[in-house]
Amino acid sequence: MPRTGITREQVFAVADRLADQGIAPTVAIVRSDLGKGSFTTINQHLGEWKALKWKAEGLTAALPPAVEGKARESLAVLWEFAAREAGQTIERIREAALRDVSEMQEALEEAQRQCQALGAERLALHKHLDQAHQTIATLTTEIARLSESLGASAKRLEDLEAHWQTVMRNRPHP
Repeated sequence: MPRTGITREQVFAVADRLADQGIAPTVAIVRSDLGKGSFTTINQHLGEWKALKWKAEGLTAALPPAVEGKARESLAVLWEFAAREAGQTIERIREAALRDVSEMQEALEEAQRQCQALGAERLALHKHLDQAHQTIATLTTEIARLSESLGASAKRLEDLEAHWQTVMRNRPHP
């Protein structure tokens, strides 16, 4: 079942009654009185009611030239103030942003320096590690050679001892 909206006549009737009671009709008051209706629809009808009422009472939307001139002067002063304030706010924001960018750039450069230093340190450690591996390999070879030599020397010593004992046993006793 389609919804039934409020009509122009309903809004006009409520607005007339409120105005007769000395109450300025507003969208909220008219909607409350009607108990339904969209704010947009009520606002459109109420705007039309006000325009017709002004016309009927001889009111016009045009301002007297003196009032219009003063209004323009006031708006120009207000606009100049707002523009100046906005410019100062923008400048403060720009300066803060430039400071932030500068700080971030410095932090980035420091991080890059640290990365380079760590990279150089890493290369030095790898070089030192390679040298340590070479030294270990050389020492391992030397240990194997000396171990083999020691084994041969021990064998030679055993042979010499055995020969010595044989010589001592075979020698004439005095």
